[in-house]
Amino acid sequence: MNRLLVLTCLIVLLQGCNIDSEYRALYAMGDDGERVWAFLHLNVPEEQDGLESYYYFAEISQALYQSVSQNQITEGFILLENVRYWGTDDLIYDYKDVEYSGEIVFRIEDIKRISLVNNEPKIGMGYEQYEAVEEQSAQSDQSPEATEAL
Repeated sequence: MNRLLVLTCLIVLLQGCNIDSEYRALYAMGDDGERVWAFLHLNVPEEQDGLESYYYFAEISQALYQSVSQNQITEGFILLENVRYWGTDDLIYDYKDVEYSGEIVFRIEDIKRISLVNNEPKIGMGYEQYEAVEEQSAQSDQSPEATEAL
């Protein structure tokens, strides 16, 4: 129900804009296909010519991720679901609480960086959760079979 309400509001807001690009973004965003975890760095314009930076982990439509990362869609909106944010203490926090549903919509134009994340980010942990994965990967690369081949 929330998705339908968000999509309806976005369609109404898009009247008079570059409709083709926004409708492609809406179509990809409304896709009920596979969802992927992504890390997004967003720079959102603020009043008095300022910029506010946001760092989020979120689930997004894989079709929309592909379209944005290949510059097929350069404007419109992106729906971030199951959002987690990178706190000032370098820990990951859940965006969902009593007040917020855990979903946020941003303009695609505000995306500074977007990248896929292999594993769901764990709440309450920092970058160390990815260092452990990197160490395991490095150890598996140095298996006895790989060493014998050298």
